[in-house]
Amino acid sequence: MVRYSSHTMIASPNANPSGFALVAVLLLVAVVSLVTATVLQTTSTEIQISENHKQAVQEFYAAEAGLAEARSRLRKTGGTEVYFIGDPAISPDPLWTAYIAESAEWTPSVDPEYSPHETNVLPVPGNPNNTVVQPNSVQTDLPYWVKVRHKTEYDAERAGHKPATPHYIDLDGSTSRHSKNNRGNIVYFGYPSTTSTVPASFTTITPTLWLPIEKIVARGTATSGTVVLEEEVVHPPGPNHLGALHASGDVGLAGVSVAINGHDACGRVGSLPPVVYGGIFTSTPAIQFNGNPASPQHGYRVSALDAALVTLNAEAAVLNGDQVNQHLGTVQVPMTFLAKGGSFVQPQGIRIQQTRGSGILLVEGNATLEGEVQWDGMILVTGTLFLNGHGSGIVIRGGVWAGRIDQQTGPLTVQYDSCRLQAALLAVPTRVRTWKEVF
Repeated sequence: MVRYSSHTMIASPNANPSGFALVAVLLLVAVVSLVTATVLQTTSTEIQISENHKQAVQEFYAAEAGLAEARSRLRKTGGTEVYFIGDPAISPDPLWTAYIAESAEWTPSVDPEYSPHETNVLPVPGNPNNTVVQPNSVQTDLPYWVKVRHKTEYDAERAGHKPATPHYIDLDGSTSRHSKNNRGNIVYFGYPSTTSTVPASFTTITPTLWLPIEKIVARGTATSGTVVLEEEVVHPPGPNHLGALHASGDVGLAGVSVAINGHDACGRVGSLPPVVYGGIFTSTPAIQFNGNPASPQHGYRVSALDAALVTLNAEAAVLNGDQVNQHLGTVQVPMTFLAKGGSFVQPQGIRIQQTRGSGILLVEGNATLEGEVQWDGMILVTGTLFLNGHGSGIVIRGGVWAGRIDQQTGPLTVQYDSCRLQAALLAVPTRVRTWKEVF
C-alpha cells in the first residue's frame, strides 16, 4: 500500500534556476534599453544644440563681417574709393539709406524697417544712387546684408532721448516726437559751437561742416536663422574750427605776400577769423587778413593738439624722412600722414619741400614747410610750425593747427575751406560709439 503525506510539497529555490536567470536577463535588457534610449536621446539633443550653436555662431560672425564691410566703405582711402559709401547730397539727407547685398535674390521686403520714403540705394562703382537690386558687397561668399543710414532724432528718441534725459544737444529748437516716416533732423558728431572743446552729438537747422553719426544694421543669415547686429559709428572730427590758422601759443608772420582768409571757400558754413592764437601775435603791416572778424583774435581756446592727433592718426601712413618733391594723396582721395618729431635730428623737425599733398598731415613735434608747398586739407603740428616759402610760396587750402607758428620769409596763403577739411576727415577710420545684438 502506498501512503501519501498530507503536507503540500514546496519547491526549493534551486529547483528551476533557468527561469530566474531569464527574468533577470529580461530586467537587465529593459534597463539597458532604457539607458541606451536615454543616451541616444541625450546625444541627439546635444548634436542638435551643437548644430544650432554652430549655426548661430556662423550667423553672428556673418553679421560682424557685414558691420566691418560697412565701416570700411564709409571711409574713403586710396585703392578703395570706388567702393566708398556715402551720402552724395551736398547737404546730408535725413532720408538717405544705403544697402549692401551679397545676393541678387535680396529684396527690400526682407527689411522690417524698410520705408519707401527713403532713398534705398544700392551703391555700385560709378553710381552711388543705384536702386536696381544687384549684389554690391565686396564679400559675396558671406551670407549677410547691411543697411546704412544717418542717425536721426527718431533713432535717438527710440533709444530714450527726452528733453529731461537728452542723448544729444538739441539745437534745432524742436522738442516734438518723431516717427518712422518723419525721422526729424540728423544727429551730427562734432563741435556744436566755437566755444565747444569736446566733440558731442547734436542737431542743427543750419549748415554744419561736421559729419553725421552713421547707423549700421547687419543681418547674418543661415539656413533657417538670422542674427541682427546694430552699431553707431562716427568719423573722428579732429580739433574744433575757430579760424583759418590756429596756434595755442605765439604766432609770428614776417614774410612777404601773406594772405590769411577765414571766409569758407566752399561756402558751406559761416566765416571765421583769419587767425586765433593763445600767446603773442606779431606781423608785418603788409599782411592781408580776411574773415569775420577780419583781424587775428586772441583768447580762443584751441583744442588740445596732442589729443586731436591721437584721434586722427589711426592707420596713418608714417613719414620716416623729409619729403622733397613728393605727391602725398590726391584731391580725389586724400590720405592721412604721420611724422614723429623724435625721428628727425634737425630742431625744425620734418622738412616738407616742393611737395603737394591732400588730406591730413599730423606731426608730433616740429615741422618745416619750405619752398613751394601746396596742401589741401588739415595740417596739425603739436610743436612749432616753421614756414619758409619761396617762388610761388606755401598755399594751404583747409586749415592749420599748431603749438606755435613762425614764418620768417616768403609768400604764404592760408584759405579756410571746410569742404577740403571734411574730405580729409573721410580718410580717417570710423569709430564705434555703440554696439548691440538686436536678436
